[in-house]
Amino acid sequence: MLAESVETSGGEITADQLKMILSRGERILIRMDRDKQPVGWGVVRVDALPNARVLHVCSMYAPGAAFQEFFTALKGMAEANGCLRIRCAAQAVQARLYQMKCGFKPVYQVLEVEV
Repeated sequence: MLAESVETSGGEITADQLKMILSRGERILIRMDRDKQPVGWGVVRVDALPNARVLHVCSMYAPGAAFQEFFTALKGMAEANGCLRIRCAAQAVQARLYQMKCGFKPVYQVLEVEV
């Protein structure tokens, strides 16, 4: 399922690279359960910024599982790690959903161009 979670990265990372990063302890693999059955997987990291710690959701794969269903648990994980905020990168459709259902608001927008 990690391969599916990186599909929206635009080629920024592959599943094998993500596995390597996880094995080095640079990111945290999380599992989302419903009725004791896994319905999704995510990868997060804690960013220690100069003025705040931020839990960054790097990738997520949960087909048919509503992200907001697990958002309370994600907030608990952020608090347990001393994070004041949760951030994620999202495509436009996902961003609208996260804004409506979970209260996310834009911080900045990432753009890129080929050189």
